[in-house]
Amino acid sequence: MTIPTVSYKKFNEPETRPPVADSSRRWVVIYILLALSLLTTFACWNNIRSWGLMETFETTNDAPPNYKEYAKMARYLVHKAEWVSMGSLSTVAAVKGFPMVNIISVADSARGEKSTGVMYFYLTMLDYTAQDLAKDNRLTVMLSMDQDLYCTKNGIDPMEPTCARIMISGTVVKINETSPEYQFGSSAMFSRHPAAKKWIETDGHNFFLCKLDIVQIAVLDFYGGPHYVTVEDYMAADPDKKAAASNTNGRRVPSRFAEVVGDAN
Repeated sequence: MTIPTVSYKKFNEPETRPPVADSSRRWVVIYILLALSLLTTFACWNNIRSWGLMETFETTNDAPPNYKEYAKMARYLVHKAEWVSMGSLSTVAAVKGFPMVNIISVADSARGEKSTGVMYFYLTMLDYTAQDLAKDNRLTVMLSMDQDLYCTKNGIDPMEPTCARIMISGTVVKINETSPEYQFGSSAMFSRHPAAKKWIETDGHNFFLCKLDIVQIAVLDFYGGPHYVTVEDYMAADPDKKAAASNTNGRRVPSRFAEVVGDAN
């Protein structure tokens, strides 16, 4: 008969257990790690806000006006615009009299301020647009709802009428540097285009502030051809007042600038 071998230990021999960390020390470490994590998250959030990366998420109430509110649509797009396609009559010998187009940075107010409907911009005589306008100050600018790729991202071709666009024709006016309007216009440009300060400070470029004196506004934001808006209706429009919800007005443009606010008057 085989007697099974059984492991044993003496009664008075202490039981051997694996070492266990002090529980209080463990909780202290956990609290420290949690605090560091929260501080890091808070710092990152502040940096994101200061860089302006959260603007799109913070300004979600940015639906365009109903497509039948043509004056409002024009004011809405002008207020949102960072730049326009500006057309002039060329003075270059080879294409004299031909339409010539350029990209010009604009602002109708400082970022976050109320819409004014007046486009301010800087020009320099080193550029062909200013040279053209010095001979003939008539111009036309075009603005598109697809400036922030809203139409493209939503499967709407930029040429579709439902991708709203406006054509504004008028004359360029150079603003006197001693006028209050100069301070307003330059502040608006510096707010939206910080690089403009460098343009002004660069020797030899001689940038000067201008505005567009509007003569005609054409709005194309739906099928059936453009609609013409009077300057009076355009200036009186309030882009801050939104139309009631409608099945015919489901478009929304994610904000790139300041939230659209009311008329300056």
